[in-house]
Amino acid sequence: MNQKTRKLVFVAFYAALGIVLNYCTEFLPSMPNGGTIEITVIAYFVASFHLGWQYGLATAVLGWLVGCLFGLSNYIVSPMQTALDYIVPVAACGLAALYPKIKFGKWSISNVYSGMVIGMFLKYASHVLAGVYFWFPEGSAAGSLAAWIYSAWTYNLAYNLATLVVCLLIVPVLIKALQHASKDKFAGIK
Repeated sequence: MNQKTRKLVFVAFYAALGIVLNYCTEFLPSMPNGGTIEITVIAYFVASFHLGWQYGLATAVLGWLVGCLFGLSNYIVSPMQTALDYIVPVAACGLAALYPKIKFGKWSISNVYSGMVIGMFLKYASHVLAGVYFWFPEGSAAGSLAAWIYSAWTYNLAYNLATLVVCLLIVPVLIKALQHASKDKFAGIK
């Protein structure tokens, strides 16, 4: 099998894994104000570091599109809300290998960690914007201070932080295990 075909097979595999993980989130407890740990992004992060950011992005978007066909929890109000709530967040995770390795003098942080932190921050920011303008609390207006507080602190922060912690614990272990078991070079690791 040539290299391009092999990568496309991996894209399909990681997208399917993301969908399976999305179904598994139903067994996780919900946060008090809704939302849950999104273990789906684990597949997108691993795909990005394994195959490179271009294939990671393709995996994330494909996973979301196929998930829509399966009727996974997507609440669509408008094209902008769809972009902010779904497309931009998964794309930010799929692009994780694009984010840089961080150096502090003699110390450096692998882009595996910086990529997940930056990707999850961009995911969080996109969800906050969607919340402020489309999912604001009852009795407030889109863009109001109450909408910002609710979206940034009350709703999105807890489950995005919890997702980040889970990813920081699981993804490096998965990558190390996959590197050990595979002869493939992980294209997205710097």
